[in-house]
Amino acid sequence: MNKLKKYIPNILTVSRIILTPLIVFLGLTNHINILIGIAIIVALTDYFDGLFARKWHVSSELGAKLDAISDKVLAIGLLIILIYKNHAFFYVLILECLIAFLNLYFYFRRGVVNSLLIGKFKTWVIFSTIVIGLFDLIFTHWNIPINYFVYFTVFMQICSLLSYIFSYIDSKTKKKRLIDDYIEFFDIVKPILEHPEFKKRKEYIHHIGESVYEHTLRVSFDSYKIAKKLHWDYKSAAIGGILHDFYDNPWQGSKEKRPFLKKHGFVHAEEARINAWKYFPENMNFKIEDIIRRHMFPLNKRPPKYKESWLISFVDKADSMDFIMHPKALLKIFFHKEIQKEKKLNKHNFIKNLKKKLHHK
Repeated sequence: MNKLKKYIPNILTVSRIILTPLIVFLGLTNHINILIGIAIIVALTDYFDGLFARKWHVSSELGAKLDAISDKVLAIGLLIILIYKNHAFFYVLILECLIAFLNLYFYFRRGVVNSLLIGKFKTWVIFSTIVIGLFDLIFTHWNIPINYFVYFTVFMQICSLLSYIFSYIDSKTKKKRLIDDYIEFFDIVKPILEHPEFKKRKEYIHHIGESVYEHTLRVSFDSYKIAKKLHWDYKSAAIGGILHDFYDNPWQGSKEKRPFLKKHGFVHAEEARINAWKYFPENMNFKIEDIIRRHMFPLNKRPPKYKESWLISFVDKADSMDFIMHPKALLKIFFHKEIQKEKKLNKHNFIKNLKKKLHHK
């Protein structure tokens, strides 16, 4: 049984690929009720492959790649169903395949594919449009203006495609700049990252399957890069990004009952501001305070004062969208399940690679 355990997660992952043709057939033949049942089974296989991989410590690079492939296959299958009902989805499918082949080409040329912020947003838009398209098939009397969503998706795909092309063209000098950025970024946030109080946030689950430490590191680095490119105050953006969720206690799984306006989304920014001044007064200024206090706008009553504050507010939401709004994540939120294993693996690899690059300083 112990030898079999390491294969079970991958078998469940592959089963989703095998079930995709059945999902396509059910969609094309209008067996919507059965399609919903199969979709639930697919969601459960996705949950259990991640659960077993973590529980039995058999996570692997192969499993993560198979999981990503199964996502693509399922998305293509759903697009085929939607194309049969609405030909406008044909352009979404063609562009997404083109982006996938382009990324594959870049991978074999460079051994890595850059993760662009616009790519994350594009992925969220595509899956959201697919979900809306499926709702349009089920609830035909709603008269959803689905073509507007399709046109916007195509626009985002074209922007993403051009961004990947320009990123590849710029790759010769980009690698050196990226290493320099890693080093400079780490110098800015190092006192915070290495502080014992901040390290506790590795144990705080923030979004589903993602710690506060991992989330704030992503937001901080993305904000730092954008601010630097725009010639804004990138140091304040980096510090504000790393401290924007420096709240007191883990909120995921908490059973404490609070009034609506006292729930986590409304109060944690103020908690983070107080803690930031308490533990890192030497790193704080009024701009960073504004970044932390108002990053949850519009849940925070007053809008941000500074452009860097607006930047962190946007990046925080954008970096969360691809994670939270992925259809599989939505299913797991609905069923109170953890997010797919590769998300957690990707965050771990980001931190690992960051430290590895900085080791050569």
